[in-house]
Amino acid sequence: MEKKILPIGRQSFRKLRQQNCVYVDKTPFIHELTRQGGMYFLSRPRRFGKSLLLSTMEELFKGSQELFTDTWIADKWDWTKKNPILHISFNVVDYEEQGLKIGIERTLLEFYKDYSLIPSDGASIKALFFDLIKQLYKRDGEVVILIDEYDKPIIDHLEHNRIDKAKENQEIMALFYGALKDADAYIRLLFITGVSKFARVSLFSKLNNLMDLTLHPRYTTMLGYTQEELNSNFAEYLDEALNKFPHYTQEAFLAKIRLWYNGYSWDGVNKLYNPFGILLFLSSQDFQAFWFESGTPSFLAKKMREEAFFSADNIEVNADFLSQYSLDNIELTSLMFQTGYLTIKEKFEDGELVLSYPNREVRRAMYTFLMDGMAPTRGGNGTSVLHLKKAFLSNDSVKIEAILVATFANLAFDVYTHQTQKQVEGFYHGLVHLLFKCLGLYMQ
Repeated sequence: MEKKILPIGRQSFRKLRQQNCVYVDKTPFIHELTRQGGMYFLSRPRRFGKSLLLSTMEELFKGSQELFTDTWIADKWDWTKKNPILHISFNVVDYEEQGLKIGIERTLLEFYKDYSLIPSDGASIKALFFDLIKQLYKRDGEVVILIDEYDKPIIDHLEHNRIDKAKENQEIMALFYGALKDADAYIRLLFITGVSKFARVSLFSKLNNLMDLTLHPRYTTMLGYTQEELNSNFAEYLDEALNKFPHYTQEAFLAKIRLWYNGYSWDGVNKLYNPFGILLFLSSQDFQAFWFESGTPSFLAKKMREEAFFSADNIEVNADFLSQYSLDNIELTSLMFQTGYLTIKEKFEDGELVLSYPNREVRRAMYTFLMDGMAPTRGGNGTSVLHLKKAFLSNDSVKIEAILVATFANLAFDVYTHQTQKQVEGFYHGLVHLLFKCLGLYMQ
């Protein structure tokens, strides 16, 4: 039997199935949600499978039975019933050049065209959206609405420190989503995904029946791979990778993979692999920071440096910390959690959470990334760390001092500008802390 292909970067369920890719079956979760109907919101970090989840839902409601052979849901779905679908991904909505309002309007008009409906002339985006849903309902039945990357038009501007533009887009999107409250009677299922929750309260303030699944205990493993799912779906690839590391027993090898790539959790109990990172490891059979290097937002690193936020181990917060986050108050701990750089290590009955880095990939890459931004060296601080580790292991104190001096020598000349003595000391303290953290050695 032909070995299935690793689904690296696959966001289309149809392509994934047609190209004989491995599919980790998440249809039990989908069946439960779609059976109940309603309006849902789910926040997860980038490259965690959100787009594939919505694509799978779309094919279900289209009645694409042939794509679901051998899945859990295959004999539990009514394939004769089909629903009109509005699948909107803000990753492909064109708003960069002519603005978000025009981008949304064009997207909605395309749906009118595809479904052979007639839009009202001069209608606002809210009226266009509402009327589209209502017309579809009257002709074809209850509507399924799938919205992916809902927060991208806001995050894009945060990345470039354009807060005013981010707020402008937030207001436009609030109008757009305002159509959904009055259209509730026409909707079978609404599912919205994104990276952040910071805009959720203001954008969806009128959608008081929108159920947030982000920390819901029944859906913590709906995205990402559990250890059992990894072992059962990728056994051949794990065996191949193990052959490249003959000095490891199977148990030790799996333990190292968990150390590097497992650890994401939204309940403090179930641990997950980020699909992107573990799939690239199975492909390359090399331990690297795949997910981290696929795109770390510069505004996050900048804020961490500004606030001298150099250690993210065992941070205690209350569960409502996610709701205290807005464009006017970008709270760093919440930002790091939502973007995937922190995860829930423990969860207590009173709502208290303990956050930490999910795994070695994120921890090591974040330390190096922050250090490179604080004190860039000619060869990158990865070289400094490697030499420093060797110097410590050989007990070469002269070389240790030389490396530290060289690292500080690369600091920008204006590091003291507009800084208090305490801030400067904190800067140097943070740099030494990061440098030693990168060594991977136990230190006090």
